[in-house]
Order: sequence, then structure tokens, then C-alpha cells
Amino acid sequence: MTDAYPENTDPDPFRSPRDVPTRRACLRCKTVFQSEGFGERICPRCKGSAQWKSGLPARGDGNRQR
Repeated sequence: MTDAYPENTDPDPFRSPRDVPTRRACLRCKTVFQSEGFGERICPRCKGSAQWKSGLPARGDGNRQR
């Protein structure tokens, strides 16, 4: 009897095939950095800043433009 479901050899079966580590531009400072996937868009330098850790908006005025 054969298995109906073949063994999954993918290390993370829930990760999109397009979600690959690559160099990306930080959405905050535009510096290019090595990203682990498309969910990581803020560079380590910006994530380490006091402003990022405090949760304050980057522009400081609190108003979002649409």
C-alpha cells in the first residue's frame, strides 16, 4: 500500500516559495540589508533605535497621509 500523502521534505511547509532571504531596502531609512524573508522590511539598525522600540511614529506628528 502506498501513502496518500508523500513525506514533506520542505523545512517550513507554511512558508511561501517566494519568501526567500534576499537583500532589501529598509522601509524606514532606505539602507539595503540582508532580509530573511519578505516579512522583514526594517533593518536591524532601525529596529535597534530608541524611537522604533518606543513605538512612536517616524514623522512624529502622528498624522497618517492616505
